[in-house]
Amino acid sequence: MNNSILEAKNVSKKYEGKTVLQDISLSAGKGEAIGLVGVNGCGKSTLLRILSGLSNPSSGQVSCSPGIRMALIPDRYEKINMTLQKFMDHMYRMETDRENRDEMGRYFREFHLESMLDTPMKYLSKGTLQKAGVIQALLGRRELLFLDEPLSGQDTLSQMTLIQELKKRKAAGMTLIMACHETYLIEELADRIYEIKDGRLEDGISYVYGIRRKKAILLVKYGEDSGQIKERLEKQFGESLYGMTDYGSLCRLEADVQIAEELFRFFGEIKWHIVRYEEAEELC
Repeated sequence: MNNSILEAKNVSKKYEGKTVLQDISLSAGKGEAIGLVGVNGCGKSTLLRILSGLSNPSSGQVSCSPGIRMALIPDRYEKINMTLQKFMDHMYRMETDRENRDEMGRYFREFHLESMLDTPMKYLSKGTLQKAGVIQALLGRRELLFLDEPLSGQDTLSQMTLIQELKKRKAAGMTLIMACHETYLIEELADRIYEIKDGRLEDGISYVYGIRRKKAILLVKYGEDSGQIKERLEKQFGESLYGMTDYGSLCRLEADVQIAEELFRFFGEIKWHIVRYEEAEELC
């Protein structure tokens, strides 16, 4: 597995004859954070369940380094009659040293759960249940953590608390694989971003930040027959010419950088002076 603690090879998943995931390969190293993005229903949760061992792939395989302790924080929790305090005590009874007890109390305070400890979980909101799952996973000293929409339903303060805690754990070597849609979570944590699209894994940068295009910006001093020249520009360069704006005796043009040389020749032939030229990137 080289330096990876988790590796998936050619993973596919079918439900009732429908392909949800197709030929997905992915690896994660110690202390790395991977963000999974995509439209609702694209297969993010399914992939997390397969990677965490809670579901089997239809084909392909997933392997982990021996002895790796992992946990999945799901998108939703079952609403049971047990109180939140009893649930937390029960779920980590094997780790009841004083350090964990004190730490659990700290998390209850930081995530604003102290007033809800005696409330049956069936009455708690989705966001509150999500907080309980986060605390449970953090207390368990996991080395690999899967998170399915971890900020969903949480208030802003709790979101920031979670992000800061995950950043500390990541710096200490915890590996994170998270399905999410919040750009700020990705910006704070993710080392790599993948989009699940049509069942396949693709680069997720454009999904999160938009598609970037490089454009040429020219500031040109008008010469004769400006109206006719504008018509010629639009006719000759079409969609590659993004826009023209008048500034008195000057015209600002934005165009595909690929036609910059042609524009220089065009204005040279009609003897219009290019005052300034620059290149920039923009979202589209």
